[in-house]
Amino acid sequence: MRRLQRSLTFVAALVLSSGGLVTATQEAAADPKPPLTASNPGPQTGTAGVPVTPVQLYCYHQNYICDWNIVGLPPGLTYTSYGKISGTSTVAGDYTVNGTVKDVIDQRTATTSFRWTINP
Repeated sequence: MRRLQRSLTFVAALVLSSGGLVTATQEAAADPKPPLTASNPGPQTGTAGVPVTPVQLYCYHQNYICDWNIVGLPPGLTYTSYGKISGTSTVAGDYTVNGTVKDVIDQRTATTSFRWTINP
């Protein structure tokens, strides 16, 4: 079982009473979760009819359980829900690939976008 670790921030407040007495209080507040971010592999190139070198997209966050949706891939390329892109491109051209990753536990999302050029 994986143990999640949270950090605490202590917030101090000064309170002035009606009699002029100043007291200090301190409360612990949980820090917000770190942001979900999506990796960006940068521009990719390939040749029509030749298998591409697989590209793995990553998500960075606290829960480590994420699901990818990727659109705009060159024809012939496919992806898995965990962000691995592979296949053999069939049509030369310039493509804009857009990926959205979702944290399946708390439903946060992040996006990434990159170019993929397929040469003839």
